[in-house]
Amino acid sequence: MSLLLHEVLRKVKSGAKSFDPQKNADGDLDKFQAIAKTVVYAHRQGYISRIIPQMDYVLGNLSYNLILVDGGLTFEGECHLNELSGQPTPADEALSDLLTRIPSHNIRDKWEKALHRRVTDPSGAITAARSLLETTLKWIIEERGGKPTESNRELFSRAIDALGIVVKGQPIEKTIEGLNSIIWGIGEMRNRLGDAHGSTSNSTLPTVSEAGFCVNLAGVTALFLLEEFEASQL
Repeated sequence: MSLLLHEVLRKVKSGAKSFDPQKNADGDLDKFQAIAKTVVYAHRQGYISRIIPQMDYVLGNLSYNLILVDGGLTFEGECHLNELSGQPTPADEALSDLLTRIPSHNIRDKWEKALHRRVTDPSGAITAARSLLETTLKWIIEERGGKPTESNRELFSRAIDALGIVVKGQPIEKTIEGLNSIIWGIGEMRNRLGDAHGSTSNSTLPTVSEAGFCVNLAGVTALFLLEEFEASQL
């Protein structure tokens, strides 16, 4: 329940106004019932201010087919989401604010997933953190008219070049090299601890602190890159 409740609250926080079955294939309506019941539960717990559930008979069974959300999260809902996600840091808030001005749904989506999975889904959080960085780098390159490379070793340097940041011989040179190491380090953790690849029976699960560390590092790195992009647009 906690994972599903967390995801429902996260979506409502992000502005979701309705929940319905994703497709019309057999079994989708049955799968949706768990989500619908979680939304109803969240409302009864006082986490969502108002919902309008719709039900219909399907093969003789009364099932949810749509739930409209009106009003968003309550104060209790916000607090509970923070408990599930971990308390936000100043970098969280700064990047979230900046992303309201960056026209990239993909970057926002990756950041929200990384941010909200830190506590309840550490493996997924690490995967999302790595995806956030890769998506940010590719977006910057494309916005500057370049073509992203599939080589992760070249991706960062191309983005730095696209931003026009002078690195060689400058005080920031070692720091930029450190950012590249961070990206590689999170990628390595994603390969070993994330959920992007299948795990073996003796795989080590990441801790909440490790996931939070990766997400925070990814967030600060993305914040720097996007702030540089925004400043260069002026």
